[in-house]
Amino acid sequence: MMKINLLWAILLYFLQPVFIIGLIYVYYNHNKRVKYSRKEFRVNFNRTNFELKDYFLKGLLPGLLISVVSILVGIPLTLEWYLVYQIITILLLLIGGSRLIHPLFTFSMSSILFYLLNRYEVGFKLSKFQPLLNEKLFNLDFELETISLLMNNILWFMLLILLVTIFKMKKHEENKIFPTLTPSKRGKSVAKYPYNTLWILPMAVIVPGNIIEPFTEWWPLFNIGSERYALVFLPVLVGLHFTVSSQLLHMATEKIRKDFMRLFLLGVVGVIFSNYYPSISIWITGLLLILGIFILYRHRRREKIGNIQYGPADTGLRVIAVRPDSPAERLNLSVGDLILTINDAEMNHRVEFDEVLAYNRSYIKLRIQRKDGEIVIAETPLYDDDYNNLGLLILDE
Repeated sequence: MMKINLLWAILLYFLQPVFIIGLIYVYYNHNKRVKYSRKEFRVNFNRTNFELKDYFLKGLLPGLLISVVSILVGIPLTLEWYLVYQIITILLLLIGGSRLIHPLFTFSMSSILFYLLNRYEVGFKLSKFQPLLNEKLFNLDFELETISLLMNNILWFMLLILLVTIFKMKKHEENKIFPTLTPSKRGKSVAKYPYNTLWILPMAVIVPGNIIEPFTEWWPLFNIGSERYALVFLPVLVGLHFTVSSQLLHMATEKIRKDFMRLFLLGVVGVIFSNYYPSISIWITGLLLILGIFILYRHRRREKIGNIQYGPADTGLRVIAVRPDSPAERLNLSVGDLILTINDAEMNHRVEFDEVLAYNRSYIKLRIQRKDGEIVIAETPLYDDDYNNLGLLILDE
């Protein structure tokens, strides 16, 4: 019986609607990237399935750390709020992809909606779903004294996940950002880079022990003071989507990251005040939501007024993608670099690029102009398993 209950506990995590819909979305994005690569570049450029890998693994360690914090501090939520969160998240994902799937937006919107439902007494009962699941499941609820206390707890979770996102963005993963081609005003192809990430974070929430014991006797319990509690893991989607073309990738990401850091610090101040004045927690939530949307809006404004960074150059060939574990990566090539010469032959057209590589398949020497204008020399041997030439994509007019 214990093994069956344990299996059901695990299945309840993986059968959550946000987990399933998020997985479908990630798989769709992977197939979309592969099809686009084959259509535009005639090759499956990046054969790794990093989208699915990130979806399952990227949030494991952060989820563990946030869960530890939630245990030590004691931050309960409610199942009713989590139901609203799932509805909001799935709707946003279906309408706009991963643009507003970060908890900065989904938690805020869910809290505001839940607050309004509570204030105007528009209630709903989980027991309506009782015919679908075991009735004991609907005894699982987290009793909180006020709605403001719940709002404050959600703010803490939201800020912790935002902090994790800030650290994740500091690790530039340009090789995972695949370009799309679009015509410029002059009719030439230019590259745009959609920063589109989505991963699942297992978030542990505290359940009073006297509530979960009727559901299953084997579930491990622990003490906080004189009270006994248990943990339930709930999947939280963490997504972010913005496009870069008029700024350097690492600079655009760094600007957004710094804006998020300022927002995080402001949120910490707000949540500290709301501990003393719980009624302002909903206003802090609304303010963070508005400022988060403004950060993405300001990025779009910077993109509109800037000059295209990833277009063809007068001399040299523009690198627009580098495959992981390839000769191009060994050469330390990065997105935006210009290849000026290969084996002392000047590069101005794709034909010259292909001819030089066809002539010498064992060794290569490049003269490269970095994005900051620095000229460097790089060289590496080539091996039989170095498919797709150097493992890079160049912009062909």
